[in-house]
Amino acid sequence: MPWPECDDPVAWPYSDDEYDPEIGHELYQNYLDQFELAEEVGFDMVAVNEHHYTGYGLGPSPNLTASHLVERTDDVWIGVMGNVLPIRQNPIRVAEEVAMLDSVSGGRIVSGFVRGIPPEYVAYGIDPNESRGRFAEAWDLVLKAWTEDDQFDFHGEYYDYDNVYIWPRPYQDPHPPLWMSAESQKSIEYAADKQVPIGRVFVGTENVANTFEEYRRLTEEQYGHTPSDDYFTPARFVYVADTMEQAREEAEEHLYYFYNYLQAASYRAGAVQAVGDTEYREANAFEYEQEMPDKGQKAMNFDFDEFQESGEIIVGDPEYVTQEIKDQYETMGGFGTLIGLFQFGSLPDRLARKNIRLFGEEVIPEIEDLADNDDLSKLSRRQYEVNPSINS
Repeated sequence: MPWPECDDPVAWPYSDDEYDPEIGHELYQNYLDQFELAEEVGFDMVAVNEHHYTGYGLGPSPNLTASHLVERTDDVWIGVMGNVLPIRQNPIRVAEEVAMLDSVSGGRIVSGFVRGIPPEYVAYGIDPNESRGRFAEAWDLVLKAWTEDDQFDFHGEYYDYDNVYIWPRPYQDPHPPLWMSAESQKSIEYAADKQVPIGRVFVGTENVANTFEEYRRLTEEQYGHTPSDDYFTPARFVYVADTMEQAREEAEEHLYYFYNYLQAASYRAGAVQAVGDTEYREANAFEYEQEMPDKGQKAMNFDFDEFQESGEIIVGDPEYVTQEIKDQYETMGGFGTLIGLFQFGSLPDRLARKNIRLFGEEVIPEIEDLADNDDLSKLSRRQYEVNPSINS
């Protein structure tokens, strides 16, 4: 749910005069309506995320956004992709809110937990060096709160509670299906140990394939188990139009805006933190650019042909989009869910709606039987059985 009218590709954080409440109100209504349209045209899930102090995404509270979708939709899964656990001072609140969403929706929640990107840590004043420790401890606390039959005490390095026993409890037994993003080796190892499905975003097909293969290797070596397609989720910008030429003409400028104005700016937050001075645009310009990670450098130099060739974006007519998804499925060794980003950058509402509708009507029927999928509730049960007593 991006802000489409940022004028400064360098600025972070965005100044408060960038935000127009009237535009914000209209955007929220458009984005929520687009989620409804996705269900109407055959999508299996709609998903939300979390970001702070940025036009990158207008979703500071994914659980709040999901609560709107619970009431606006009837049957689709609602993916919270996800709550940024390390910046939460009280993970029990996350456990309660997700359990409530699951209960109200009748068991339609997929619960993703992520470590987040640099702006989250800058915005909430959390030391990013504590990210992994906070993430693992909060993860254990949330799952324990969902599954323990009796009240329990939890005494960790970052979180300390007595007599934990939440109401409500999740609707799904034992809890909503879990998901996490995994890019680094440590994250892949953590997910494999927990037997939790993983996803990758903003990288090419070969890069995603390498991540998925490493997860499979670790899982097979440690548990003698070959994970099904359900354990793998690539995310792709997708734009469908009647012709290849029309698709590029309609999508390219809005993809450029996303990468150069929004994504690069989000990585600049980490550079700002490293430089340690908000005057970076002048006094520390060179040092600031040097601190940008590879993804940030790549975003700052967005090239449509390069991104299309790598598979990070899929822009074309229905036949091209269908075949590219099938090709990526083979290259990645399979995946159970494709997260499509159909609203991106400054893409206007009318084009986003056309994109969603064309994908639903022309592409989904061609790929819906591609993966070997289990019921998500069964997947949740397997995740729990791997390690039923998180912290005993």
